[in-house]
Amino acid sequence: MQEFQPTEIKRLPHSLAIKWKDGHQSEHSYRILREKCPCARCTAEKQKENPFHLLPSEDYWDKLHLVGIQRVGRYAIQLQWSDGHKTGIYTFTFLRELSEQTDS
Repeated sequence: MQEFQPTEIKRLPHSLAIKWKDGHQSEHSYRILREKCPCARCTAEKQKENPFHLLPSEDYWDKLHLVGIQRVGRYAIQLQWSDGHKTGIYTFTFLRELSEQTDS
């Protein structure tokens, strides 16, 4: 059994709200979730630290929205974004740890 289990995952206009089995509640903006995408491609791009890498404009982030959520077994969700990206699998442990990082 996973250490962290959600009891509810709710799409809001600009964020994802999660209620956890232990009573904790978290809310992640879509921007943070997309920036922290744990897929192999996004992780590799972050590790390159290319000084010429162009960051998306604020307009990009304003238009970004969540298209869909798909459950992956009992341990994760896969998020589908309006920019076409859909390979990130967000484990419940990852989401909870992200919550604890942003709560501080």
